[in-house]
Amino acid sequence: MAQNYQPTWESLDSRPVPQWFRDAKFGIFIHWGVYSVPGWCTKGNYAEWYQYGLQTNDTARQRFHRQKFGDRTYYDLANDFKAELFNPDEWAKLFERSGAKYIVLTSKHHDGFTLWPDQTTNQTWGFPWNAGEVGPKRDLLGDLFKAVRKTSVHAGMYYSLFEWFNPLWRSDKNKYAIQHVWPQMKTLINTYRPDVFWTDGDWDASEDLWKSKEFLAWMYNESPVKEKVVTFDRWGSEVRFKHGAVFTPEYQPELDFEDHYWEESRGMGYSYGYNREEDAWDYNSTQSLVLQLVDKVSRGGNFLLDIGPDEHGKIPPIMQERLLQMGEWLKINGESIYNTVKWRTPSQWSEGDQHYKPADKSGDLLLKLTVDPDPGYAVKEVFYTYNAETNSLYAIFPRYPANKKLRLKGIEPKAGNEIRFLSTLERLTAHQEGNDLVIDLPDYDPNKIKAPYAYVVKLAGFGAFEEKPQIKVDYPENGLIPMVTLSAQGVAAIRYTTDGSEPTLRSELYTKPFYLKKTSTLKANAWLAGTLPSATRSAEVTCYNWLDPLSGISPKPGIAYAYYEPDKDITMLRSFGTRKVNSGITDQISVAKKQRTDKFAFEFSGYIRIDKTGLYDFFTRSDDGSKLYIDEVEVVNNDGDHGPEEKNGKAALRKGYHRIRVRYFDSGGGNELSVSMRSPGDTKQELPSSILFHD
Repeated sequence: MAQNYQPTWESLDSRPVPQWFRDAKFGIFIHWGVYSVPGWCTKGNYAEWYQYGLQTNDTARQRFHRQKFGDRTYYDLANDFKAELFNPDEWAKLFERSGAKYIVLTSKHHDGFTLWPDQTTNQTWGFPWNAGEVGPKRDLLGDLFKAVRKTSVHAGMYYSLFEWFNPLWRSDKNKYAIQHVWPQMKTLINTYRPDVFWTDGDWDASEDLWKSKEFLAWMYNESPVKEKVVTFDRWGSEVRFKHGAVFTPEYQPELDFEDHYWEESRGMGYSYGYNREEDAWDYNSTQSLVLQLVDKVSRGGNFLLDIGPDEHGKIPPIMQERLLQMGEWLKINGESIYNTVKWRTPSQWSEGDQHYKPADKSGDLLLKLTVDPDPGYAVKEVFYTYNAETNSLYAIFPRYPANKKLRLKGIEPKAGNEIRFLSTLERLTAHQEGNDLVIDLPDYDPNKIKAPYAYVVKLAGFGAFEEKPQIKVDYPENGLIPMVTLSAQGVAAIRYTTDGSEPTLRSELYTKPFYLKKTSTLKANAWLAGTLPSATRSAEVTCYNWLDPLSGISPKPGIAYAYYEPDKDITMLRSFGTRKVNSGITDQISVAKKQRTDKFAFEFSGYIRIDKTGLYDFFTRSDDGSKLYIDEVEVVNNDGDHGPEEKNGKAALRKGYHRIRVRYFDSGGGNELSVSMRSPGDTKQELPSSILFHD
């Protein structure tokens, strides 16, 4: 009997991610719409946000628009979105040849224009605003789905919940959600029956306004796609990276989600929608794209690579070339990608400090880190993937060793395990040097080794391993001493350490929950005879000290802020630059006092009044980086150049006034800041103005 999912995250999150998606690994994102007519933005921005920039204060887009289109509005451009060269069968064949297993077409982006004939759009906008009646005057979504379903590729769609300038959205958000969004989503699901339903545009409203949990319950229980559809985490302003079937990092190659399935998306250049401003050197090379796919798969995720067709319905040749070349590589090496899982060790680093440089949102970052590293930086020299059904380990390496020796660190297969080179299917010899396996590679022959973007060695009959144990940390009865509970799958034994060292068979054996009396780095792994031990799970476990309240102060309501517009771009909270523009008092910690659209910083300082002694949780949600300090102790570190993310931390506070300081920066591409707290036994809430004070 099929499970009946309830409209709660606890129930909805228990639905497994469909296995076909876990096995697929590689998908193609397609951003296509009215924004494809101008197909332009400055480098480093999103061309599909053309309307937003045009109707707000993006002077570059406004200047470009005047020069090219004169007095015509964005809505007038729909007549030029003719898609007269769109051949869905050719698209579908290209997608299949690329090796992608699913596609995600923008059925509707934030401008509200639908790629299917939609009367709901006409009703809320007051004029035809869909591809069935304007521009191509055809069902672009339906035509592509029909073509794709003739191939082995799964058909999926993107759908934006909100629309920037929809009259109903701007006048009554609740009516918009009920009268516009729900009818559209149900039409899409019932009519086109997608295998992928990728929502976006969620951040301006809560999950309650969108009624996201109710819609997901309907989709999982009653809809015609209930058994196969894949959904994601963009269902409300506080949902992303917390709930939903698949998490969706975007240009965030450094993010890992240890125990949750995920898929990273990005464009071939920077923009998702086609951007005529981008040059050949702004596009990632095929090798870089292959390595990004490999990197995601080795860490347990999928790769959703975007293309941006033009207004005529043609996929730019450079994008076609990249897809076809990736397909050539996958045709040879695909068994190391499809149907695999994250192995106990996702990658092997070269000698040196094992860390990346700060993430670069454009260019061949991963290629630089694997093929042409800068001195002093370690690189991922081998990626690992594993097929549990065949018990096969795959070692994927981007550089062919000059000495034809591939060294796999910490690998000790049994005698008789077959080793093959997938490029030529040759059987290879190997020998053990200590804990390392040294494999003899064949001479490099370009007539035999095709698509040389990365190379794969297969170790058959080797690689079965235990899963990492789980670490749960509680603070019973609001105490400050943590209690640790460890758990593993099946009957595996757990060994652990509390001094930061790697656990071995001689380490402490876990038998029952225990207390830690000092702040410790806890590490644990699982062991079972006949399989490899798990990788190590680690956690920083904190014993908290009470922070005493300040005395002898008479603070005033409101919190002080200083606003900066740095002379140079800032990408971390190490420095704000030197140009302080404004300061004052405000009643909330947010970006409301900003004086330009992006690339600015704030520092908030003052006092927070605590009405009850206890262990408090604090949260900062920011786009980009933020840090929160209580009594000059760092409580939350949400630093970094990233999209909307929430981080949290704890502070043990006695009743009274405590110093609070929050630092924030925006490096461009959207900005957001909010600070919340949760008192013992209560629910999370944004810091109310009634508890914020200043000198």
